Amino acid sequence: MIPWFPSKRLAFVAILTVIFMWHLLVAASTHFAHAAEHKPIRWLFNGPGLAAIAADANASRFLDNSEPFIMTGRNVGTIPPNWQAIPFASFTGFLAIKSALKVGTLAHDAEGIIYDNENWQFTPVEEQQNPAHYEKLAADLVRAHGLLFLTAPGVDLVTVLAPENRTTPYDAYLRLGIAADAARYADVVDIQAQGSERDTTFYANFVVQAAAQARQANPNVLVLAGISTNPSGQQVTPMIYFAPSPPHATASTAIGSVFRRRPSIAQVVTASARTSQSKCSVVLPHNNTR
Repeated sequence: MIPWFPSKRLAFVAILTVIFMWHLLVAASTHFAHAAEHKPIRWLFNGPGLAAIAADANASRFLDNSEPFIMTGRNVGTIPPNWQAIPFASFTGFLAIKSALKVGTLAHDAEGIIYDNENWQFTPVEEQQNPAHYEKLAADLVRAHGLLFLTAPGVDLVTVLAPENRTTPYDAYLRLGIAADAARYADVVDIQAQGSERDTTFYANFVVQAAAQARQANPNVLVLAGISTNPSGQQVTPMIYFAPSPPHATASTAIGSVFRRRPSIAQVVTASARTSQSKCSVVLPHNNTR
């Protein structure tokens, strides 16, 4: 699940995202790592972690001119102007998006809207049962208002779409093409992979495949993926992503190589994790910018 859940679900959430580059992921090892080292990083933040990062001079400076996506809301403090942030609003249902745009309750500085459809009480059942349809409706509506459209379908939607599934939810997510449907009409798609991160090889392989589906559906979409310091309530350290890659690293294990070569990622992840029950996401650089 992504980091802008209601407070009753999470005490703190902060997502840190950088743009994921598919052709870098399928490239191998040394060339992959050196090339990625020089790509710009994009992030996405929410909640108290934002204040923690802003207060950390070493972490904050890495965000200067990076244009991070930042969710608007009560828990968002002062955003350093040097970041040149892009504010966005989060909604868990299409009708909520429609109402906010009709009534005019959207934050005045919001430049985009994220549609966070998941298998939970905040997304209407009919939207859970037909996510692709409502993602298209939401995309058309949001773009008609001149805003960026971001999507973040939960992996748990597979329990609604394929209740008979006997494989892992991540395998079913790929088989059902959930990432492709979400990306098809979006400017940004977030792959909610953080629940699988305790097995970093599995996590990386899942992200690689989901990103490939997203980019096949929409070559221009920005692909984001998440990690967490508290996946499914289990404590982990962000440093698992900075561990040395095994010999003969493949495209999937090369993710760690990129993290280790980007000190800014370590600084920002560490700063955000200072808040209890923090969740933070980080993925790889991409050559597109917005």
